Amino acid sequence: MKRKEDFINDKRRVSYLSATYNRIYRGQSVLIEGDYGVGKTRFLKLLHPKKLYAVWVESLFNIHGILASILKELNYETKATYRRTPEYLKTICSLSNCFIVIDEANDLDCRVWPYLKRIIDAGVPIVFAGLPKVRTFLIKEHPDILSRLKTLILYPIEVEDFIDEYKNIEQEAIEQIYMATKGDMRKFKEICTDCQDRAKELKYTFVDLNLALEFISALPPQ
Repeated sequence: MKRKEDFINDKRRVSYLSATYNRIYRGQSVLIEGDYGVGKTRFLKLLHPKKLYAVWVESLFNIHGILASILKELNYETKATYRRTPEYLKTICSLSNCFIVIDEANDLDCRVWPYLKRIIDAGVPIVFAGLPKVRTFLIKEHPDILSRLKTLILYPIEVEDFIDEYKNIEQEAIEQIYMATKGDMRKFKEICTDCQDRAKELKYTFVDLNLALEFISALPPQ
């Protein structure tokens, strides 16, 4: 089967699947980050941990809608009313047989995050997936929540192929270049080539993160 058709054969995604399982089995949470079209939703659908039920939540709901939908998915009789929010939150925080999946986390209302923090702190795992702006938002508004999440960054298959092909560029350097160029593959490849040329001038055997940062810092604001 071709890798683009079944990306679980991709080394990074296999590693990420294992890392996600390790986290949720320990009652910890994960943020799957990636640009449009990299396969975040498809990755989430690969999650089938033993003895844990996946509860998928619509990110467009308000907080009492989210809490009610989690419990309803687990066969609780619930109605999405603000008055029952404390009760529902307490019940969810006591759960032990499930993990919560929130796709399109970039659509979450900013007022929802403190409630999700309570759930995370109670040891109920949440797997978020969203655009890079989710992490940007959390860095600015809720760094305490971000510190509780393991961030795994998905890249297009083309970037994965590039990582495999160019062994003389550190993976971390490639990842930082990709994030700095915001998925512009022309600019991404251009900077990688410039880094390689500079490494040859300096007689380096590989491009490390510090060398890559010299070129990244020279990029115009986007």
